[in-house]
Amino acid sequence: MAIVNNGTKNELKESQIPTGYTRPSVTEFTDFEYIRTEEMTILKATVEDASNATTMTNIIEEAVIGITKQVDTILANDYVASNNVEAFASMTKLSTNISDDSSGDGVWLGNTAASYTARVAIYIKTS
Repeated sequence: MAIVNNGTKNELKESQIPTGYTRPSVTEFTDFEYIRTEEMTILKATVEDASNATTMTNIIEEAVIGITKQVDTILANDYVASNNVEAFASMTKLSTNISDDSSGDGVWLGNTAASYTARVAIYIKTS
């Protein structure tokens, strides 16, 4: 028995996908018991790269703060490892914490660390 995370799909609209990026292949299932939606924060400094495609990959796969790691942590906190749990995630929205705030008193001029905010649906089933 184990907790298995099949990975994270990138379902952002095509206009947000950088040139050279390949969407991850994830084993999905349709017999999920429920969907859990999360807003996840990923520090830009941790995942940024000169290549936009690499940055997008890192947002999902970075080992400490990436979406797949955050899903792993959620599953480990919510389930006992002696259960059979299978899950996969889907990133459906990606933005930043400063992109919509350019007022004189906004965070873009302050010392708030730039980060990405991702909306993620986690599909879960147990047996």
